[in-house]
Amino acid sequence: MKSQKLVKLAAGTVLTLGMIALGGRLSTPPSVQAQNNQHRNHDDDEASLVRIGFEIAPVPLNLDGKDPWKVGLGSFIVNAVGDCNGCHTGGGPPNFNYAAGGNPYFGQPTKTDPTTYLEGGTDFGPAVPPVLGVYPPPAYWLPSGPYVGPDIITRNLTPDKTGRPEGGRTLQQFKEILRHGTDFDQIHLTCTEPPADPNTATCLPPPVDGNLLQVMPWPVFHNMTDHQIEAIYEYLRAIPCIDNTTSTPPRGAPNELRNDCSNDQAVGADSVSESPHRTRRQ
Repeated sequence: MKSQKLVKLAAGTVLTLGMIALGGRLSTPPSVQAQNNQHRNHDDDEASLVRIGFEIAPVPLNLDGKDPWKVGLGSFIVNAVGDCNGCHTGGGPPNFNYAAGGNPYFGQPTKTDPTTYLEGGTDFGPAVPPVLGVYPPPAYWLPSGPYVGPDIITRNLTPDKTGRPEGGRTLQQFKEILRHGTDFDQIHLTCTEPPADPNTATCLPPPVDGNLLQVMPWPVFHNMTDHQIEAIYEYLRAIPCIDNTTSTPPRGAPNELRNDCSNDQAVGADSVSESPHRTRRQ
């Protein structure tokens, strides 16, 4: 009799605990359930972006030591949203960043030119064109004409021999560039006085701040999350290095294009034979 009571008591306890557990699940606030569902949906949505990123990458990717998820997401941001190669291509007319026969503006099937991909060299002209009475300051209106500084040339974003992109920049430096526009190369500082020889000068007339990158839309890019910026950086680590060490740069712009892949490897390529180890096309 006593044993039967113990069995019934144990069974009742199990049933009660089961009901409490079920009640706890059923009583989970709807807001928490919605957040959990949103989190799962967020992961699913980003997974689709990662997949697309790998599908549209125009160059072979080296995933050794990389986070594939970030590489794929970075490719989506760079190639499907940011159009980074539209500005950082090394290609010129008539196809610019597209391969011969792959220019969609000519009604051809779209194909990016992998040999000039993100190697830099696009000429955007002066940071600020001359505007009478507005820019540059009066002292910079020289007998030869207004001095507005050298043309702004886009940088080589491919990784160098260190495996780091954009001239060997660290992730922290890369975040600083996209967040605040910091020009670590200090290529075009603000002029302290009108140049004696405007043909060789590389400074920018005030009030342009030469410590900051000009033309590059970092005031927009700074809105990205750390996760997104890290994904871009990881993708740029995975693309092939393009060597510019022997190219003749535009006036006043040697450091925009310099990139040393080293003599025996091209960082980011699947193999040395596949790497576009070459000088920049002029």
